[in-house]
Amino acid sequence: MVSAVSRAFAYEMKNSWLYKLNPYVKTAAGIILIIASIVFISLQRVLALFAFMIIMSASARKLKMNFGSLSISIPFAVIIFIGEVLLGRNLQTGIAYAFRFINLVFSSSIIFTSVSPDEIDYMVRKVLRSRDFSFLISTTYKFVPVLASDIAQIIEVQKARGVDFETKNPFKLLKNYYTILVPLFVVSIVRSQQLAEALELRGYGASQKPTFIYEYGYSVLDLSFIILILAFLFLMAFL
Repeated sequence: MVSAVSRAFAYEMKNSWLYKLNPYVKTAAGIILIIASIVFISLQRVLALFAFMIIMSASARKLKMNFGSLSISIPFAVIIFIGEVLLGRNLQTGIAYAFRFINLVFSSSIIFTSVSPDEIDYMVRKVLRSRDFSFLISTTYKFVPVLASDIAQIIEVQKARGVDFETKNPFKLLKNYYTILVPLFVVSIVRSQQLAEALELRGYGASQKPTFIYEYGYSVLDLSFIILILAFLFLMAFL
């Protein structure tokens, strides 16, 4: 499950139209989808948004990758559905609220897997004019899947040592998962030291006005995609 989730939120370059978009356009579209996932309440709009994102992900050849996000969203969606039913809401409302959460996670997965850390560094540095802050954000973004991979490896090692992660006892399960924290903390410190040494060897901060390798422009594809997103939202307003 950890590997599926890490892959669902890890950037992986593919030869598709989505990766050819301007990073500002991709980020803005992702934020629009996230806002729509929160704002849309009716079952018709929620299902339409889910179908739109499925088609968008499939056309970009990343549906299998984004579907890993369902590994974490579906269990919580079921809990949300049960909670809504217990509160006296009808089944339609319960399904709508469950799919709202699924849409929120799925739209976040689309952003994380289509915007590279270098593009994030480019956008933040262009907007905020701060090299250190942009490097902090892009590095954090880059190490999210690495951290998930470390957790998966530590879990496998602990399983080999006899730690039971399949127990049904929640208190015992919480105690067993505590055995992951110390190794993960140590690995994170070691990796941060290695990163600091690598930055020092490469002369980070030596140039006061660093330049960019790539400059991102706008194309007809960017305009077409923005029009498509806005047309979909306009259609949803009358659904």
